[in-house]
Amino acid sequence: MTADTPMTAKISMRTKLLPLAKFSLAESQHHLLRWFWIYRWASLLPALWLFQTTAGSPALLLLLVAVSSTLLLVVLSRSFNYKLIEVVCFLGADFLGAAALLAFGGDVHSPYYWYALSPLLLAALLFQTRGVVLASATFSLLYLSTLLFSNKAYLIRDDLDSLTTQLAGLWLIPLLFGYVMARLKQESQARQELATTYTDLSRRNAELTANYQQLEIIHDWTLALQGAADIESVQQRILRAITEELGFSQAIIGLVNPSTQSLGEWRAQPSQETLLAAVAALPLTPENGLIARKLLDRQARWWFNEEPLVTDEVFNEWLSQRTWLILPLLSQDQPTGVLLVAAEGGPGSLSEDQLVVLTAVASQAATALATIDRAQRLAAEQERNRIARDIHDTLAQSLFGMVFTLDACIKMLPRHAEIVQQELVELRQLADQVRQEIRRYILDTWPSELTWEGFKADLDKYVTHFAPAHAFYIDFTINGNFDRLPSVIRRSLYRVSQEALANAARHATVDSARLTLHVEPNEVFLSISDRGKGFDPKVALAREVSREQFGLRGMKERVQSLGGTCDILSQVDQGTQILVRLPVKRGSKRG
Repeated sequence: MTADTPMTAKISMRTKLLPLAKFSLAESQHHLLRWFWIYRWASLLPALWLFQTTAGSPALLLLLVAVSSTLLLVVLSRSFNYKLIEVVCFLGADFLGAAALLAFGGDVHSPYYWYALSPLLLAALLFQTRGVVLASATFSLLYLSTLLFSNKAYLIRDDLDSLTTQLAGLWLIPLLFGYVMARLKQESQARQELATTYTDLSRRNAELTANYQQLEIIHDWTLALQGAADIESVQQRILRAITEELGFSQAIIGLVNPSTQSLGEWRAQPSQETLLAAVAALPLTPENGLIARKLLDRQARWWFNEEPLVTDEVFNEWLSQRTWLILPLLSQDQPTGVLLVAAEGGPGSLSEDQLVVLTAVASQAATALATIDRAQRLAAEQERNRIARDIHDTLAQSLFGMVFTLDACIKMLPRHAEIVQQELVELRQLADQVRQEIRRYILDTWPSELTWEGFKADLDKYVTHFAPAHAFYIDFTINGNFDRLPSVIRRSLYRVSQEALANAARHATVDSARLTLHVEPNEVFLSISDRGKGFDPKVALAREVSREQFGLRGMKERVQSLGGTCDILSQVDQGTQILVRLPVKRGSKRG
């Protein structure tokens, strides 16, 4: 057995409840009234049978009265409105006639007994149990009064048992019928309430289904927008969603350039590349059309060709062929773009649900565009910082060494021309290294095969330029395999070592430093120490911030950008030690 789906359950419920909704109390009463008249005519059969066996003028007269009154009531009932006063008069006359027939037609042995029950049953039909009590009491009084009027009071004395039985029937049978009608009324009301509840639940179910579909669409769009790699992808996905999934004939999106405060980079679906490529950026000022004004006002608006949308004549002429819904794209109340949706019928052609979905799409689009824009700006800022750190660690240090050497050469000329010549040869080599480094930055390349031997040789050669007056020795110690580290880790270790060793060679007034590298599977530790004059790290870092330099601070930021830590330990006249810890992520291949 398979479980019912929501749709099959809904169809099953509808199948069960629709007949109940169609069945009302008025219809049941109308149906019972037909049976009431059939019963009324059938109740005359005992009197007709008795008339055949005991023919006579009194019996014929009573039968004619019964038939005539029934015919009259049938005719009157066709124009019966069931107003209370009409019902009371109708039943009163019928009670009186039935009581007379019962009294004059044989009293306790009358063949009109079942006929006399018909008005009581009608009262039960119309008024249920309470009406039956009043009707039976009224009829009993009329019947007893008629017996007294017809000189049949002796029945109370001589045939009390038969009279009591007759009166009991006049009470019990209508009461039973009234009770059944009361239950029928309650059931009918319950059915009507159930039908009303079903209608209300159906409406709410339709609303919930629509809301669920909206949320599902918005959820899918959110996931799609989150997966977009750039702003152009976001634009294309938004336009496809509006035209292909929501079924709108045309959609256009334009973006705000925050630096120039202009609206441009238009895209449309179906594509209008030739037209939109010729549209110049639109300055965001009120005089540049309705789109710019609504974007500045942060308000959605319908457009019916009552005023220009943009100042570009060709673009505006093309836009004027349709009716557009203008939806500003806002992120934190700042305009990021505008969305135009074509709706030929105007506001009346869109349902409230469609407007809600379009508004949600505009909101999600604005958020996605703003997020990608912020990510691109952050990436650009991080790249600028990385380049600045690299330039400081390499080019700036090399240029400093070149300037230092040139100053020394100027002082040695003209007496030490040979020494100056040798220094200039080395200076030319350093200049060539700087040229190669600049080329590397331009091409953004880095030797991925930086080995431990190359690491040591490059650092030895690099630091030599910062201690031209004396030899500077680096004591290298390694524990582990440097060559198996990801290239980004090797590059960062090299840059940090460059900065730390250059500082030691320039400022520590020592001729040696110690570099220790400890490589583990998940992290690597670097220690660079010297026994120089030392310094106060807090003062040095504060000075660098004020001068916007990158030395020690850039070294710390480089390590922190890779999730590591960099501790600078130093005191005046106590030397310096720089401790670096970097996590190793084996999936990283690029520097």
